[in-house]
Order: sequence, then C-alpha cells, then structure tokens
Amino acid sequence: MDLGIAGKTAVVGGSSQGMGLAIAEGLAREGCNVLLCARNEASLQAARERLVAVSAPEQVATISVDLSLTDSAQRIVKAATEQWGGVDILVTNTGGPKPGQPSEFSDDDWDEAYQKVFYNVIRLTRQVLPHMREQGWGRIINLLALSVRQIEDNLSLSSTTRAAVVAFSKNLAEEVAADGVTINNVLPGSIHTERLEQVSRMQAQHFGQNPDDAIASRVSRIPTGRLGRPEEMADLVAFLASDRAGFINGLSIPLEGGQLRSVL
Repeated sequence: MDLGIAGKTAVVGGSSQGMGLAIAEGLAREGCNVLLCARNEASLQAARERLVAVSAPEQVATISVDLSLTDSAQRIVKAATEQWGGVDILVTNTGGPKPGQPSEFSDDDWDEAYQKVFYNVIRLTRQVLPHMREQGWGRIINLLALSVRQIEDNLSLSSTTRAAVVAFSKNLAEEVAADGVTINNVLPGSIHTERLEQVSRMQAQHFGQNPDDAIASRVSRIPTGRLGRPEEMADLVAFLASDRAGFINGLSIPLEGGQLRSVL
C-alpha cells in the first residue's frame, strides 16, 4: 500500500529508542525526511545509523533537546525547516512523569508533569501549524497512553496530564480540519519496550512484586496473550500520517490487544 507520504517531513519526539524510534524508522521506510529528537546525543546517533540503513543519509537528521524546556519546540521546527522547508508530520512523544498516587504530589510535581507532557504538545503544535495550514495539509499524532481511558496503578500524573492532551487535541482537530490538518492520538497499551520494563520495575517495587511477575500480570490481562510490538505502533502511526487517513480526525485510538474492557 502506497501511503503517499514519500518526501514529507516528519518530526518524531523521543525517537532515540522504543516506540519513538520504531515510528521514526517506519516513516523513513515510507520515504519521509525524519528529524529525530531526544536528549542523549549518543543514542540519537545510533538511531540515525539505524534509519540510514533504510533511507538516504540526507533524509535523516537529529537534534538533541530537552522537550520540557520552553524553547525546544522552536529549535526543533527551525531545524526541520532549514533542512527540508517545513514540518508536514508531527509525532509528539515524551517519557512519563514520576509514579505515585494523586494525594502524594506537590504543586511543583504537577507543574513539572504538565510541562513535560501537556505544554510540550501545545508548544510543538503551535510551531508546526502555520506551515501545515498554509499548504493545506498536515498530520499531528500524539503518542499518549492507555491510562487516559483506563487508569493504571501508581501512574496518576501520567494519566491526568495525557488526558489534558486528549481534550486539547479534540478541540484543535475541529478548528483546523477545514485546512487539511488532522490531529489524532494513539493510546498504546503494553508495548514491549525498555520503558515498559522500567514502569513494571517501579510498580513491582511499589507493590512488593517481582518485576517478571509484574510483566506476566500485564500479559494475563491482554486477550491476545502477548505484549505489543513497537513495529505495530509504527504501522498505525504511519497510516494515520498518510493521505489515506484524511477522514480520521480528532480520535484517540487504542493499540492494546483487546485489553480495554469498556464497550465504547
């Protein structure tokens, strides 16, 4: 299937490893120019080498940024614009805030979490929208978490701040749809990444479990009987970024093997 995005420019947050890297690689395979964004320069270079193996070197660039800082969005979009002329596809993706229960957090904890997750999305979106609207085409995909639909133990900061992104995206999707810009969220469940293993270790420590047992417990709640693969997330995002997904807008799409038990 030709997704029609060869030559488009994509910015992918948190793309030095895990789901972000898989998404970046998937877009590179489709012929996109890809700007990899993360904090660790060494990890970024390793990620770039992986993408160059499936793409042309001039179609892959990196930028080392801390996405929680206020000037990062402007730096990212400036880099992509100078290299390729503008951002056509934005994939936002950040690590989660620290774990804990709602009553445990201070105002500073909440502020830090909103800066990391919510304001990061707003700033990046604000920077890419003018170009997208002017050209009459754009795709914004926010990588969030299943916890915005079904809360998860000890991840209250994450579920709250990511739910705010859902509300923001739904409102904005209605505003910019007539300009050819679509905005959707993807809600990954238990996808087999280093981040999942890290979260499982934290939860196991909090509840006095063995980390392997914590992961096994996750799998036991998934009807397909396995963890998701990062490549499956990449395929979904690539489709949402494509011409073929132009009628999909303002949605939050779970990728979770049937783990959600709600009817709607």
